[in-house]
Amino acid sequence: MNEEYYVVPNKVERDYILILFLVLFGWLGVDKIYFYKSFKASWKFMFVKLIFNIALIGILWNLFDIFMAILGKYEGDFRDYFK
Repeated sequence: MNEEYYVVPNKVERDYILILFLVLFGWLGVDKIYFYKSFKASWKFMFVKLIFNIALIGILWNLFDIFMAILGKYEGDFRDYFK
């Protein structure tokens, strides 16, 4: 198995580039590629976020991600916020 696929990045303190990605491209899920630094590790999260945005539920998800990134508590997987 490829170890790169299972690398979980550390929490971000306050990454201004991530906040910019969330505001501009977060609606398409591109923030997941930036956060995980690998397309192979993030394509599933990106795809789910894109589908949710098409269904208009992802707008709330992206606003929540922007808020958490500003607080410095951004997580790549939405489920990790509630652990």
